Amino acid sequence: MKKLVIVAVVVAAAAGGLYFANNKAEEAIKQQISLTNQTYIELAAKGEMPLITLSYKDVSANVLTSSYSVQDLAISVGELGNVATVANITATGIKPQQLSDKGSMSLSGLKAAPAALQMLPPNIVSFVESLEIHGDYSYAYQKDGSLQFNQATHINDEFSLSYDFSLANMQQFWQYAKDVTAMPTEQQQALTTSEDYPQQMLAQLMTGALNKGTVAITNNNFLQRLAKIAAESGQGADFETFQGMALIGVSSAEQIPAAFKENLIKFINNPEKLTLSFSFAEPLMFNSFESGQLATKLNSPEAFIEFANLSLSAN
Repeated sequence: MKKLVIVAVVVAAAAGGLYFANNKAEEAIKQQISLTNQTYIELAAKGEMPLITLSYKDVSANVLTSSYSVQDLAISVGELGNVATVANITATGIKPQQLSDKGSMSLSGLKAAPAALQMLPPNIVSFVESLEIHGDYSYAYQKDGSLQFNQATHINDEFSLSYDFSLANMQQFWQYAKDVTAMPTEQQQALTTSEDYPQQMLAQLMTGALNKGTVAITNNNFLQRLAKIAAESGQGADFETFQGMALIGVSSAEQIPAAFKENLIKFINNPEKLTLSFSFAEPLMFNSFESGQLATKLNSPEAFIEFANLSLSAN
């Protein structure tokens, strides 16, 4: 009997501790949103951007799984009011003042709000109202300095854009990111909103390299529907005209290799899926773009295609 009482006490204590930890994590997320809003207020006061305000219905956290969610996020801009809503944002791998080597984020139900639609023509309003965006993003850092990025963004079930990039030599960049994450919240906020931060981040990134990757778009009548709306609004040609123009442009482009032309023409005629893949013979250092070294080595499209093992496939 005493053992059962002890077990019950331990379980209750663990449950209470978990509840307290989750509650503290939720408060930290709320504080971060509050600080973000304060930063937007300060930038708006300086005239650097319109006033943006973030609000939400609820925040939840689970420290056991390092999972955090924000429900019913609303984005307001100045006097326009609410311009967009997000049903849910869930992030995993987040730890207070610590950058996890693996993480992900899922965004669902991003939609335009009425304030963002009030100045659009009726047919465009109907089109934009029908759109709902979902996104999945993930990263993984390895001890050898490689960094993997994956992203997939969907518009309804009509269109998607995805990429998968592998980077190399990212040790210096990752250490800088860890140092920034370890800062107290206010100090981190001050740094990331300063004028120097983009240059600092870029300087660290330039020490890395691009290794391989894939970019893909999938279309399920979205491009056709978009072209129709644009044509009806006088903002562009109808889809058949656009197809014809694209076919002429691709066919007459002498710099595009024959194999690439074949797949581009295939996609233009029947736009379902287009995939671009590359795998460099040796990691492509980012600083080679800035120094001009890359231009001297790869002075023709053929040389770049060979160096990057570039391939293009359609449908």
